[in-house]
Amino acid sequence: LIDLSGTLHIGKTVIPGAIDACRKLHKNNIRVVFLTNTSKISSSTLLNQLRSMGFDSTVISGQECIMTSVSATRQFLLNNKLRPLCLVEDELVKEDFRGVEMHDPNCVLV
Repeated sequence: LIDLSGTLHIGKTVIPGAIDACRKLHKNNIRVVFLTNTSKISSSTLLNQLRSMGFDSTVISGQECIMTSVSATRQFLLNNKLRPLCLVEDELVKEDFRGVEMHDPNCVLV
């Protein structure tokens, strides 16, 4: 598990050696999950931002390698058969909550 912000990058600046270190892990088939507590952008937007900083597919193979607070929430909702009334960003609902049932809500997500 590797935290993103402050470990691999600060803002849009890559921490020196971060890309090479992650590439070595990937090359040696060491499974890595990149973590972040951001809840303001979707996983795909986050991956695009990382790609623009130089974290290509030899470093982070895809969106499935990124665990956000939103993706953890999605998994919790699915595991517990919760149907949220979502009071979150539209982009997040459209992208990261795909597959989550939302009619006849039985919980509120802020």
